[in-house]
Amino acid sequence: MLLTTRRLLLYSTGSSRKASPQGIFLRARNAARSLIQDATMTNPLSTASSQRRRTASAFTLTEMLVVIGIIALLIAILLPALSKVQERARKTETESLMQEFAKACELFQQQHGFYPGIVPESILAVDPKISGTENAILQLCGGGIPQDDPLYNDTLYNTANGWTEITFNGGTAGTFRIKVNPSKVGYGARIRGVDTPPYFSPKAGSLAAAPGQFLTTADADPFIADVYRIPDLLDSWGNPVIYMRRIRDVGPLVGVATTSQFALSPITPYSASVELGDSGQNQINSLFNAVAASQRDATLAQIIRSSAFGKNDQPLFGTAKGSIALLSAGKDGVFFSKQDGPGSVAVPKTDIVTAASNPTGPDVVNEYDDVRVFTGS
Repeated sequence: MLLTTRRLLLYSTGSSRKASPQGIFLRARNAARSLIQDATMTNPLSTASSQRRRTASAFTLTEMLVVIGIIALLIAILLPALSKVQERARKTETESLMQEFAKACELFQQQHGFYPGIVPESILAVDPKISGTENAILQLCGGGIPQDDPLYNDTLYNTANGWTEITFNGGTAGTFRIKVNPSKVGYGARIRGVDTPPYFSPKAGSLAAAPGQFLTTADADPFIADVYRIPDLLDSWGNPVIYMRRIRDVGPLVGVATTSQFALSPITPYSASVELGDSGQNQINSLFNAVAASQRDATLAQIIRSSAFGKNDQPLFGTAKGSIALLSAGKDGVFFSKQDGPGSVAVPKTDIVTAASNPTGPDVVNEYDDVRVFTGS
C-alpha cells in the first residue's frame, strides 16, 4: 500500500512539468484505482465484506438449517411452560366457577333456610337416581318440581310437555317424587310453590350433561346409562363437579344417611363411572373405589374435614370444613387418584387415614391436583 501511495504522488506531481493538466488528472485517477485495489487485496475484512454484499440477498442451506434448529429448540423449551400456564388458568377458572356456585348456594340458604337440593338428602343418599350436584341444580336453576308443589299434577308439568317423573325410595325415610325437564334448567325454579329466578347463571358450557354418568361398563354411547340427562356442573376440563350437602349437624362425619352428617352415595353416579366426563377417565383409581369398602367413609371424611380439629387418624370424628363441599377431579380427571398426591404410577397410595401410612392427617389432601371449595358453617 505504501508503494502505491508513492506511485500516486509520482503520477500526480513528479511528471506534472511535462504533461498537460488533463494528463495529470488521468494519471492520478489511475493511481487511486490502484490504491483501492491494493487495499482490498491486502485487507481480509474488506474481502469478507465484499463477499457478504454479494450473498446478502439469499440464505445458504446451512443458515436455514441453523434457524430451523433454533426455532425447534425454542418450541421445545416454551411448550412445557405454556402447558403449565394453561393448566394453572384452568384450575383458577374451575375454582372461580365453584366459588360462584357456592355463593349461589349461600344466597339460596339465606332466603329459604336450607341449602339447595330438590330431593331431601336423607332420601337421595339411600336411592341416588340423580347425583347430588343435579339435585342442587334442579332447585337453583329450575328444571324440576317436587311432589309437594301445588301445581305438581297440573297439565303444564305432564309428559306431553317434556316432564318425566322420578320416584325415590328412601327406605325408612319414605318415598319422594319429582318431575324433571332438563330443557327448563336455567329458566328459574319453583320453591315452595313460588316461581323464582335462577340463583345460578354461569357462562355457556358450564351446565351440561356429563358423559359417562352411571356408566359401569364402557359403551360407545357415553350417555346410555344416564336416563334423565340432567345438566351437571362442569369444570374447565369438561368433567362434573361433586356437590355434597350436610344431612344433619351431629353424628359421624360420613356414613349411613340415618345417623351421619354426610353420605357417600350421592357422589357415586360420578365416582363409580368407568368413562367419566370429556376426558373419559375410568374412576377405578379414585380413592373412593381403590380403598376397601370399609374405609371409604373414613377416606371421604379425611378429604372434607378441617385440619384444625380431631386426631389425624380419626377423620370420622372430625369437623367438616363446611355444610357444602364441592370437589373437582382436576387435571387428571380422577377424583383423588391413588396415583396422585403422595402416590405415583409406580407406587400408588390408597391409605390416607391411618397414622402409619399418612402421618400428616388431613393436610395430605393438599398434595392432590383436585380442587375443593367449601361453604357454610
